[in-house]
Amino acid sequence: MHVGIVRYPGSNCDFDALRYFENSFFIWHTESNLPDRQMDLLVLPGGFAFGDREYTEATGKYVINPGQKALESPVSDLILKAYNNGIPILGICNGFQILTKMGLLPGGLIQNKDKKFHSYPVNCLFEDGSDFDIPIANNHGLYYYEDLNEDQVFLRYHNDNSIAGVCNKNRTVFGMMPHPERLPNNLKLKEKLFEVVFSKVKESSIAKIMESEHVSYKSTKKFLKNLYTEGPHVIQGPGENAGIIDIGNGYALCLRIESHNHPIFINPFQGAATGVGGILRDIFTMGARPIALFDFLRFGTNERAKEIEAKTIQGISYYGNCVGVPVVGGDYYVDEVYNSNPLLNVGCIGIVKTENIIYGNAPNKDRYIIYIGAKTGAEGIGGADMASKQFDSDNIDNLEDNIQTGDPYLEKLLIEVCCELAEKKLVEGMQDMGAGGLLCSSLELVIRGRKKSGSNLGCHIFIDKVPVKDNLSSTDILISESQERMLLISTVENSNQIINICRKWDLECQIIGKVTDDGNYTVSKRNIDIYQKEIESFEEISQDWDRRENDKFEKMFKEEQENDNMKWSVYDNTLGGRTLKGPLEDGSYAIMDLFEVGKKLYITWGPDCSTCLTKMMHLDKNMTHKTIVNCLNFGHPQDSIGAFEDYVAELARDCREHQIPVVGGNVSLYNCTDGNSIPPSPILMMVGLSA
Repeated sequence: MHVGIVRYPGSNCDFDALRYFENSFFIWHTESNLPDRQMDLLVLPGGFAFGDREYTEATGKYVINPGQKALESPVSDLILKAYNNGIPILGICNGFQILTKMGLLPGGLIQNKDKKFHSYPVNCLFEDGSDFDIPIANNHGLYYYEDLNEDQVFLRYHNDNSIAGVCNKNRTVFGMMPHPERLPNNLKLKEKLFEVVFSKVKESSIAKIMESEHVSYKSTKKFLKNLYTEGPHVIQGPGENAGIIDIGNGYALCLRIESHNHPIFINPFQGAATGVGGILRDIFTMGARPIALFDFLRFGTNERAKEIEAKTIQGISYYGNCVGVPVVGGDYYVDEVYNSNPLLNVGCIGIVKTENIIYGNAPNKDRYIIYIGAKTGAEGIGGADMASKQFDSDNIDNLEDNIQTGDPYLEKLLIEVCCELAEKKLVEGMQDMGAGGLLCSSLELVIRGRKKSGSNLGCHIFIDKVPVKDNLSSTDILISESQERMLLISTVENSNQIINICRKWDLECQIIGKVTDDGNYTVSKRNIDIYQKEIESFEEISQDWDRRENDKFEKMFKEEQENDNMKWSVYDNTLGGRTLKGPLEDGSYAIMDLFEVGKKLYITWGPDCSTCLTKMMHLDKNMTHKTIVNCLNFGHPQDSIGAFEDYVAELARDCREHQIPVVGGNVSLYNCTDGNSIPPSPILMMVGLSA
């Protein structure tokens, strides 16, 4: 680690800081540009003359105004550049004062109540409860503030619980009054300070994401494992980003259906747009080119529901039309039961050469983990946790920050990059950074790799290498759900070609980690480990619910309901020249031309297997390669886990009877507001081939 120490005229703690921080070097106050050499931390040490006095000439008149003179120094530009580049900044005593003057830390420092200079050791408490006796030496040591979140306080004086150290909201700028540099031999204190300054990942935030229903399927996976998932044409069943079936002549189809129910209630336009973007990435992360989209809509009847409906359809149209994948089918129902819980399920189909299929796993150690796509921002942080809870109607507006924002132009570039990587066979694994962001995508890659290889694989993430567009804490970088991003697993030899392809398409590309064989999930920042946990601890998360006596599955809808076909005219439905029967013609089915293999693809949908199969048989009794993906929309599990169990058991029986495998799907629970759950609203999408 390399530490820059800002040196102002008159500083009297500068040499103490230089000694305290190993591999440190001085930065004179007239410097305005970041040093050419590596700098992992910038420290503003304590001082007096220059820091406390405001003057025109050092030998002239002055007034006491702590921090003002330093604020006017050219080095303030350097400090701001370090801040914008995500380099941690630590201000000690007068350095703390300077950071508040610059607006990088909240509040300010004023003279001690007794107007006296204080110099003695004070017992101080860090956030985790560890305490140390640390010297203070100040005259203006009284911290005041107006707007400060409790989690911004990292250090308190033990005797009166007053504030001794604070940070900004992103935990990249820190200020403290005590002088740790005066205890150079207290290595435990230094270690604790580095843990704080280098933003040790918050365990509670990780646990929220990993233990959420949306990520872990903790309430439903024991039922889903009983589904019928086998078949001679199945290449990949449940457990991957998408299911894959062989369609002959060296080609395969990828298919997937997903929900984006919670997001469209909070922000219907972005919720819908990012729902489309997410399902597309589930397909092309497998190396496939998306060729068809499907939208299944459930809206309420009140005024708010009508607004949600209009903006949801607008969001679907905006993203799908721009990214260049046609919407060729779907359905639309309206009922008051969806007034406070609208549903958006999005299906997607892609085509891929069987030799180009990419799986979402990290199969070998000593491989690079490569980040490609858009930069990481502050969008969608906590989205997976939000989607795993019921709504409180009084708190909806406070959830806006949990919603991602989409950019279909970048998605189009990302499609082309991933398809080119697949064609050139440059990656061993690929995973969309969706729910849970970098955290979940990297874990999914490693966990699947562990299961396939039987090896004790782990990974090491270099969080400071992640391309970012906002000044984020390490935790937020890890769990941000910014869209249009992928993680790749690559050999060292192929990494340069991958970087060059991304540059050709003008996307971010950065090596941000490596696959290890130590069985740990490790995150480091500037060569300091800030989080580590055994991978196996993430693999088994479960929750059981007691079944209520009247909790049984009942069908919500009749098999057909009239649709206004022109509702679908706002979607591009003929792009690609494959649409033989789309959404503007009567009939709740679609037909696509698979010219690569000289066959037609039929797609039907409905609430259960028999409905989909009846439609399919009516179209062509000789249909082959029939396959299902499902999206299971239910209410709060305390109301509906019994209905869920019944439905999955029925689906398993029907699929086994007709030899129609389920190759993938999605579960959406907690569609519930103010304690009122939606009725069970499953949607199945079935495909079949015909000559």
